[in-house]
Amino acid sequence: MIFFSSNQFGRRDVRFSSSGGIGCLVFGVLGLVAAYFILKGLFYLLYWASPALFVLALIINWRAVTDTFRNWLKSMETNPLGGLLIAALAVLAFPLFALYLFVKALGYKKMQQFQREFGQGGQTTEGEFVEFEELESHPKTDLKTDQPLEPFVLPEKEPEKAKGKKHKAKDEQSDEPERPHAAEPKKPENPYDQLFD
Repeated sequence: MIFFSSNQFGRRDVRFSSSGGIGCLVFGVLGLVAAYFILKGLFYLLYWASPALFVLALIINWRAVTDTFRNWLKSMETNPLGGLLIAALAVLAFPLFALYLFVKALGYKKMQQFQREFGQGGQTTEGEFVEFEELESHPKTDLKTDQPLEPFVLPEKEPEKAKGKKHKAKDEQSDEPERPHAAEPKKPENPYDQLFD
């Protein structure tokens, strides 16, 4: 909505209201009426085209129609009331149902084309060769292939306390032979343990 106002100096100010007012209501109603008539015209066209769409769905891929009928029979077995409701909607809105079958048949056809192109790419029939490029591979090391590889042996890690005792013993040069120590359980490495030592 537009408001005009004038001040004491004779200047006119134009202000726009953010609430919308009656103009938005009128445009909304006009939009709904236009959408109703457009959808009504499309439904009328679908009404006349629905037999052709149904026949085209059968021609393009008849399995789409049979699968839909089979699914309806399964729904009748599990939920008879729902199956009857679906059948009534299919009869009353046959143009939309025919369009649905046509689109489903087109989807089945595209899926079959996709499976033909990409699904059989790795499979070959007997006597058919697949083209591929053979790549040469060179080892990163200078070892010959006839030499056996020996596994690399890692040295055992001694606990820090045991290392300290051995170094002290070597420094003192005691005459006693070194006694084997009982294996101490490994403590988890926790940075907070140092605070309580």
